[in-house]
Amino acid sequence: MSSIPAQLPEPIRCGVMTSLIDIEVAKLRVVCREVPAVQAVLRCEIVAGHDGRHVAFATSADDGELWWWLCWSGQTRDVREIEICDGRALDDPYLDDCLLPDGHPGPHSFDLHNG
Repeated sequence: MSSIPAQLPEPIRCGVMTSLIDIEVAKLRVVCREVPAVQAVLRCEIVAGHDGRHVAFATSADDGELWWWLCWSGQTRDVREIEICDGRALDDPYLDDCLLPDGHPGPHSFDLHNG
């Protein structure tokens, strides 16, 4: 028996992908200067195996103060402004901030890696 503690695997991002459609890009153009192109591929950024809708960052507005996200599940899609999570990695020397939307399920962005 080894005295080395077992390493738990790091949580992986969901990674389900979708592309922006015309109506979503048009909605973002109303509120943002820089808008991804139609057909821009977005990847779900929350933890793999999550319940509920997928969530991907689309763009920001007002010098990064407003964050716009694409939320989707099946045929239901919505582009909306959601505040950024206030989670912080306090034990990290760089004090990483969570870059996921407020109220996201699962671990914070600084605890996730791409699978």
